[in-house]
Amino acid sequence: MQSQRDAVFGKLSAEDVPALINWLRSNQRSDLSGGAWFDTPTKDAALDIMASGWRAGPDRERVDLSMPVAWDALCTTDRSWGSQLHSWKFMDKPLQEFVGTQDLQFLEWCIERAVSWSERYTEQTTDNDIVWYNMALGQRALRLASLIHLAAHNGISCDNLAVLVRAANRHGRRLLSDKSFNPRTNHGYFVAIGQTVLGTALEFLPAMRQVAELGRERLTLMASTQFLADGGHSEHSPEYHRMLMRSFELAVDNGLIVEPEITGRLKKAADLLGWMIQPNGSLVPFGDTPYVNMTDGSHLPTASPGTNFLMSEGRTGQPLGDRLAVFPESGYAFVRSPQPKTDQAHSGSSYLAFLAAFHGRAHKHADDLHFTWFDLGLEILVDGGRYGYGPLLPLDSPLRAQGFYYADRFRQYVESTMAHNTVSADGRDHDRRRDPTGSGLGSCNESDGVFTLRGSAHHAGWSHYRTIRFAPGQGIRVTDDVQSTDAVKRDFCLWFNLNGRLDLIDHGDGRAAWTCPGSAWELELREHTQAALVPPVRAAESPLRGWRSVTDGTREGAWSVGLELERTRHHVFQTTLSIRTP
Repeated sequence: MQSQRDAVFGKLSAEDVPALINWLRSNQRSDLSGGAWFDTPTKDAALDIMASGWRAGPDRERVDLSMPVAWDALCTTDRSWGSQLHSWKFMDKPLQEFVGTQDLQFLEWCIERAVSWSERYTEQTTDNDIVWYNMALGQRALRLASLIHLAAHNGISCDNLAVLVRAANRHGRRLLSDKSFNPRTNHGYFVAIGQTVLGTALEFLPAMRQVAELGRERLTLMASTQFLADGGHSEHSPEYHRMLMRSFELAVDNGLIVEPEITGRLKKAADLLGWMIQPNGSLVPFGDTPYVNMTDGSHLPTASPGTNFLMSEGRTGQPLGDRLAVFPESGYAFVRSPQPKTDQAHSGSSYLAFLAAFHGRAHKHADDLHFTWFDLGLEILVDGGRYGYGPLLPLDSPLRAQGFYYADRFRQYVESTMAHNTVSADGRDHDRRRDPTGSGLGSCNESDGVFTLRGSAHHAGWSHYRTIRFAPGQGIRVTDDVQSTDAVKRDFCLWFNLNGRLDLIDHGDGRAAWTCPGSAWELELREHTQAALVPPVRAAESPLRGWRSVTDGTREGAWSVGLELERTRHHVFQTTLSIRTP
């Protein structure tokens, strides 16, 4: 099969390119001329990027993209950084500016860099594997399709267009390769959508028609596997849920996905996204999710009126009715009480998000049965965050056997069990190399204004059963039943991570208490069994403990406190976190 696919590609003849350009100029593609595929939340203006350089994030240094661009020397210290560079993410803002203003300087700047990149990599070899890495390949194919279309319709020289078309030919050959497509992660989606859009944009060429046909098959496969029956994305990350859902919705809008079962899942995914928005407007930071402001006006409307209401802070859409949402296949449960009904500030709601699932390693932290809590206008129980990716560990690193991919010690910390609100055994992180177990969510209900959420997780040699009883505005009672399933005595530790803005006022004898600056309430944490308190710390360096990362590359102190019981086969932790007001 692979050899048959490769055979359809040959060298483009001297006649192919001019004929293709004429065909392109006679065809209209709204999805390629409107900038719909560009998803760039950066605040940097297009002119700033063009004059001063591009930044992959607010924590990154600017990358000089003045001509001639030294492609082989840029962004080599971090795979994520390199992937963004070689996927041409730096073009998004200038392309958006061109679409809005029709000022050719923005398009010409992008074309010049695309031609430079293509001349370096289309026909020449490179030792940098990120250049043709599947994620960069698929995302670059989307941008390349738009560039070719916009160039053909805006008087860009035939010589430059010919370079880009030859680059597209190389991309098509790579996209047809089985090695480029991994259906087990979201990377498979970006390959599928990239090849579908690029192949369809250049379907004048017979080989590209095959690229598009295979892309549509892959796209349908990815839609049915990436999103579960209840609409949850299978990679444990609200940010990847948002990003993939948005791109899939574009595929539906442009007729690339038409199957009713798939479009139905995507509607459920849009509904679920709203529940992932905290009262402060940010996505709940489960898994590999950095700070994403969902209410800043940069996100396009979804297929869900409820989600649109929350993203617009009540200006559009329809308010949600239920205060409890349960997604049994995905393993999510959420409480928002009260549900906002107007466009007044939404930060007054109480909010709890619970994660009880293990669908696979992708973007999964060691966080089984983890939950976060927002109340009285403040994040109270927090997540360690994402921090970013950075350099990979060596393939022979023993840390890889523990589920880590990245070498940065702080990245490893935010992935760890200690950085989440859950239980560890014998000081070890949850095993993310075990076979996926799917959802562990149990029954969840509301009675007299109190919400009860249940879940279970099963590890090698021990199990964890958790029940959370949440009274909005008052507090939480957490019951954690841990037991060895192999008769081995273990040291169990229950971890909580609290907002570093709180001030510690007291701790000892199984309890700790904090005040909130500028507020009249106090928070008391109390364990009601014989577990010993692991004293609260904030921003400890050796070992790392008491940290969170809100935006990639940054870190700030958070309160880490533990409750530990040694050498036992079975224990039931009973913990309350109570809000006390005068």
